[in-house]
Amino acid sequence: MNRSAKTPVFPNLRHAVKAKHGLEKESMRIFFDGRIATTPHPESLGSSLTNHFIKTDFSEPQLEFATNPRPRIEAIVRELQDLHIFTSRHLKEEWIWPFSMPPILPKEDKDIPLGQYGHSFSGEWKTVYRNGLGLRYGRRMQTISGVHYNFSFSNLFLKQILGKEIQSFTKEEISELYLSVTRNFMRRVPEILYLTGATPVFDETFLPVPSDFPFVKHKEYTYYAPYATSLRMSEIGYTSKVQDELPINYNSLKEYIDGMCYAVSTPYSKYQPYGGIPNQLNDHYLQIENEFYSPIRPKQIPKNDERPLDALQSRGIQYIEIRCLDLQPESPTGIHKPSLGYIQMVLLDGLLKESKSIDQKEKLRIRENTKRIIWEGRKPGLKVLDDDGGEEDFLTRGKEFTQSLLPIAEELDRHTGKRFYQEILNIMNKRWDDPKCTPSGKLMDRILTEDWEFRDLGIHLAKENYRNQSQMELTPGKFNMFAKEVQKSLAEKVKIEESEKVKKNPTARICNH
Repeated sequence: MNRSAKTPVFPNLRHAVKAKHGLEKESMRIFFDGRIATTPHPESLGSSLTNHFIKTDFSEPQLEFATNPRPRIEAIVRELQDLHIFTSRHLKEEWIWPFSMPPILPKEDKDIPLGQYGHSFSGEWKTVYRNGLGLRYGRRMQTISGVHYNFSFSNLFLKQILGKEIQSFTKEEISELYLSVTRNFMRRVPEILYLTGATPVFDETFLPVPSDFPFVKHKEYTYYAPYATSLRMSEIGYTSKVQDELPINYNSLKEYIDGMCYAVSTPYSKYQPYGGIPNQLNDHYLQIENEFYSPIRPKQIPKNDERPLDALQSRGIQYIEIRCLDLQPESPTGIHKPSLGYIQMVLLDGLLKESKSIDQKEKLRIRENTKRIIWEGRKPGLKVLDDDGGEEDFLTRGKEFTQSLLPIAEELDRHTGKRFYQEILNIMNKRWDDPKCTPSGKLMDRILTEDWEFRDLGIHLAKENYRNQSQMELTPGKFNMFAKEVQKSLAEKVKIEESEKVKKNPTARICNH
């Protein structure tokens, strides 16, 4: 069931103010000269296998910070800041890289270290999975970092939307509601990338021979695409031609699960030469569900050894994960509250508006428009495809959409007593008025005007962030919480290694990547 055009708009958003927000943020550890760190994950940060707050992503030096779910955006941003303060105090002769595009990488792909999680079955399984990713997409691409923003509506707001008591909710109703939001969000990905993208530039060691792409060389080590917004989401980043052909869509929970089941259970001929363990978990289109690259994914928390798809099948969608956010280099934590607040408004708008199924024609149109914005989003006069087969001015379309969010912003602000959401729209409107005000525009302007090498600006910002965070104080409660988690995670890792001496069937396991 798709939400129809007759769905009523709910002007009272009192219960929409409080939602569940969570962040997962990746960042590389670097040496002082800008090279990717080759040291093991610091034991003083706990076990990357079991620490709830501080893990690693693809590569051993690729930190992944995870906040607890909180009812306010301000709370998760503050917790992420606290995690950076705690981490900075435990790094020895290393800094945290501020960009999504990676620091100076080794000449050989094989010298980019994979995440290491100990000698348990669970730990080795995670490393094999990462090795498979490296074989399929290249280790360099996997060193790109980003932000995942997890979001769910409050039960009181869902009660208001569905018009029934919380205990009467069905998984089908909630899942369809989140899929409606997901489809409408996919339609707005080009606008999101324009407003938040911050990856138009990279170091030469990321792509040693970039001749097949429209890049311009700056100084000795820097390449950029003149009008790009988010190369992280492009063909040199998290876009896969193989995955684009998979029959995965968001028109119903059954269709989504069926498509994902096909992807994780069907062999792909080009991956078969890699074999199985220890090179990769299997030769399927996707080794596991988490390999699927998409700007947004529906999620349900698995229990014990449950697969993500089984969790979705059993209990439906619990929250959605926004995956198209670049790190913001102007922020010491890589996160800007306005970006999160804007996305919250886009999600609310997507809930309150009609959300038709996305057919193949629209799917291709969204993909083409997204590609245009990734590569040429700041180009004057850029056109995108419209719903009728013609073209329309992108900046005009984008500004009109942003202005249409004003009633939502006013209503949210009315219940918070602040102007947080209306100020966000003012910020975004300035970006529509002048592409140089976008994160990608600001970054390119600084690099070209101040004549920076990308790597040198990264080192400069990393050092500045480290100095500032080292001087910031943690409350005793926060420090103790993180410190206790460090000790707890180390003990849990030992327990797991003791209990998993007998190897199990890897295809039955999930990866909390």
